[in-house]
Amino acid sequence: MRLSAFVLCLAQMALIGYGSIYAAVSFPIVLASLYLIQMVYLRTSRQLRLMDIETKAPLYSLFEESLSGLATIRAFGWQDALNDKNHRLLDTSQRPFYLLFAIQRWLTLVLDLVVAAIAVMLMILVVQLRGTMAAGGVGLALLNVIQFSQNIKLLVTFWTTLETHIGSVARIKSFTETAVPEDLPGEDQPAPPGWPSVGAMEFENLSASYK
Repeated sequence: MRLSAFVLCLAQMALIGYGSIYAAVSFPIVLASLYLIQMVYLRTSRQLRLMDIETKAPLYSLFEESLSGLATIRAFGWQDALNDKNHRLLDTSQRPFYLLFAIQRWLTLVLDLVVAAIAVMLMILVVQLRGTMAAGGVGLALLNVIQFSQNIKLLVTFWTTLETHIGSVARIKSFTETAVPEDLPGEDQPAPPGWPSVGAMEFENLSASYK
């Protein structure tokens, strides 16, 4: 999908350049602008995606623990306390999601402004160079400018979405490489016969309470 959007964007840029050869001069500037836009958006969205994952983890853990301990929660009357905690975690988890949604709308706005700038420049060239440009070529260029807006948004959105979701894979890879196992060397062997021979438990300075 991303490759097809890239090919469509290149084809439409070629058609726009065919309709107005002077408009093709601005294509390197347009491509540089798109690169800077996706770089800024990618850095921000990647961090917000990580924050979104981190803030949702306690909410999922609370849901799973509440589901497994439902009988205990009802027995001790902890429904209201857990309900309030769930609301607090839900509100916290929605903050990065809202910011991520906001910068997605920012990306759409900026890309629309870039395409609008191309259309305005094309119309200025058509007016200033009237009589020297073929009417069919101008119409073809204008038609492709309209379709170019949608395809360039798809291209940048697909690219940044892929890069953002790769962050989740990178976190898993980093965890598997840096996490230290809790077992000591030799502890994965079968226990000897008669183990354990004795057992004891000691508590020092212990305090406990419940609501």
